[in-house]
Amino acid sequence: MAKNKDYIAAFIAGFFGILVLITPIAYHDSSLVESYIWMWGLYTWKVLLGDTTFYFSEDTNYLTWGLITTLLILIATISIISTARKASKRSRKYGSLWFLCGILFIASPMVFYFGLTSELPSWLTDLFWDFYRLHFAFIGCFIASIFAIIGAFTK
Repeated sequence: MAKNKDYIAAFIAGFFGILVLITPIAYHDSSLVESYIWMWGLYTWKVLLGDTTFYFSEDTNYLTWGLITTLLILIATISIISTARKASKRSRKYGSLWFLCGILFIASPMVFYFGLTSELPSWLTDLFWDFYRLHFAFIGCFIASIFAIIGAFTK
């Protein structure tokens, strides 16, 4: 068993990384419609008193930036969880890797937001972000990065 408990913060970062991958990045909720968008292409649409329908996005601009973001988060999450597991058993230090994963967690929602904004015309980007609001997956990346960086600098 490891003497240091720095791996606990890394496990928490990995847990938030998993949550980020399964929760929506944007949502719209009004009295007539409710919609959620995941960064990996799934989106739902529910009209008032109607059934929820699930779709996968066919927009290449959205899918390109969404899949890049998903891949960055997946790499950071798998790296953190696997090394935290090793650190919990053998008292090894993975501070630089966890710091790098924290940077990936910070960069990934920015890649999605600014990548999507750069690909669409400005009037459509404004319309998109006026209609949709950021959801937990965007904020959860920053929470995961905080825990990863805490794990990196814990002695």
